[in-house]
Amino acid sequence: MEIFGLTHKGMVRKNNEDSFVYFEQGLNKLPNLAIVADGMGGHQAGEVASRFAIDFFMEYVENYDGDVSSYFEFMRDALCIANDKVYEKSIFNPEFFGMGTTFIACTVADGLVHIAHVGDSRLYEINEDSIKLLTVDHTYANEMVRAGVLSEEEGMNHPKRHALTKAIGIGRGVEADGYSLAYGEGSILLMCSDGLTEMIREAEILEIVNSSNKLCEVAEALISRANDYGGVDNITVILARVGGESL
Repeated sequence: MEIFGLTHKGMVRKNNEDSFVYFEQGLNKLPNLAIVADGMGGHQAGEVASRFAIDFFMEYVENYDGDVSSYFEFMRDALCIANDKVYEKSIFNPEFFGMGTTFIACTVADGLVHIAHVGDSRLYEINEDSIKLLTVDHTYANEMVRAGVLSEEEGMNHPKRHALTKAIGIGRGVEADGYSLAYGEGSILLMCSDGLTEMIREAEILEIVNSSNKLCEVAEALISRANDYGGVDNITVILARVGGESL
């Protein structure tokens, strides 16, 4: 098992509003856990939102003492609780008003990757010759692509490609995606904020991931390349080499 995470504020932003965390050996009922959250909001409220969301999510997971029959449903419940608590922080603290964050969490167990997410932070499965997006971006542009109104190329260049249709903290109650998917033995899972995918196309991500067997070197190379191309946003990556039962 190998896992490594890294973040960078990029070349333009003054603050890093991304947050991430991972637990190789698990957290309470979860056998392992990785999370990326990409915050939004003025006056540093974005970094507050992403950190709060992770803290509230982990608080729910750590304190849960019931049975877990579905990992993604359990994480989706934790995400929804975190959403309401972040929203309450925003409405009772004027300096945090309007804050929100994307959120993606995954755990690997029983030969499956279990995912809960909102927003446009992504999870990919990468092998030697393929890169597969496992999540769906919750953006206005992607909704139009899925409806057939825009082509994929048009969606990638649309002015609303970053406008979120779902996020944590922008309202009470959130409809999060959750699912369990099979993965190939020896695959690499890449979790990232859109600061990476806005700068680097998937084919180049695949090339970089396959350029080294050391996940720390891959993470550094991905962030360096995104910054070479402008680094217009914060960049966060978590890489995990999966095989067997857990991360």
